Amino acid sequence: MIWRFQFIFLVLTSFAVQGADHFLWYPKARTVDVEIRGMRVEQFLGLVRAETGWDVMMEPGLDRVVSGRFRNKPASEALRLLLGRTRFALVPAKDGTARLKVFNGLARAATQSVEAVEAQAFAEQFNEAPKVDDGRLITMPVKVHYLKSRFTSINANPKLTNLRPLMAGVNEIWQRGRVRFTTGIPKPLLPMSRDAEKTYADLFKPNVPADVVEKLLGATCADLLPNFPDRGKVIHLVLVYTMPQGYGAVYMPAKGLILMPQVKFAKLVSPTGVWKNGSDVFFAQSNILAHELGHALSLEHVATQGNLMIDGAIRQGEGVGPELGLTPVQIVAARKQAFTGGPYVPGINPPNRFVNPKPAPKPED
Repeated sequence: MIWRFQFIFLVLTSFAVQGADHFLWYPKARTVDVEIRGMRVEQFLGLVRAETGWDVMMEPGLDRVVSGRFRNKPASEALRLLLGRTRFALVPAKDGTARLKVFNGLARAATQSVEAVEAQAFAEQFNEAPKVDDGRLITMPVKVHYLKSRFTSINANPKLTNLRPLMAGVNEIWQRGRVRFTTGIPKPLLPMSRDAEKTYADLFKPNVPADVVEKLLGATCADLLPNFPDRGKVIHLVLVYTMPQGYGAVYMPAKGLILMPQVKFAKLVSPTGVWKNGSDVFFAQSNILAHELGHALSLEHVATQGNLMIDGAIRQGEGVGPELGLTPVQIVAARKQAFTGGPYVPGINPPNRFVNPKPAPKPED
């Protein structure tokens, strides 16, 4: 068993095998993982803009080929190594968004705005999982939908959830598993059933007992949301305004989608009207989404404190949502699923078994 864990560790931290070109930005640590081979500088800067959200400007006509390969480098050091003799300036803006200028001579020469190049353009496609995991970075696309409704409790607001920091936090957590998630342009989604839509809204009425909510919520969400034609081939994330009983999110394995509230109200579940840390409201959180993505990658709940996949009902601590730990065995299982390109869906994409999925979500607090 010890030898097995040592082997897993070596595989997952190795850079012996080349993967797809990528520039991964971890905003909390302010570090990057990079693997770039012979990329034109403008295309590289477009990748930087898409990943970081920075406003990127370059000197017109700048011609350089960028190559580099390293992990956990401070962003400024990484740019210095990648750009070589080409100069750059990374300065904060008044609105909090950094501006990156790249130039040969003076900074004022950087007048050309660089368009974002989404990471999906470089994602590798896998027809089947390799016989031996080579530790490469696996990029998984996530299709995002805003659920629209005449009921306030359902109607998602595109301006309320900032997907960039949400997904950046997710990727920082899943960095240890060498899996990253990317989103495209979110799209609106209409409920599949008007009856289910009304039932969902009625679950917020104060006279509805918690056990009734738990009993009805799973079936109601199943009727409310579609079976996407590509289920099992790509992860779907459906954002709803809020969920009853303060639920944080739920993975629905039969549909291959995550249902996640934009706002969690403590008053829906807590007698005091506040969460453990004293806040009354929480917005969509990276650790909760990372937990549900773990379910999408076939991982089950565990009872280990400090683990990303801990069951919320038994978690200890003052924060909201799961912790961040993953074991080597969990990483291997998640990567096996990720190599299929899509989430675990019984009967459709089932290389790993999802044991005892619960019919209704559990609160993450």
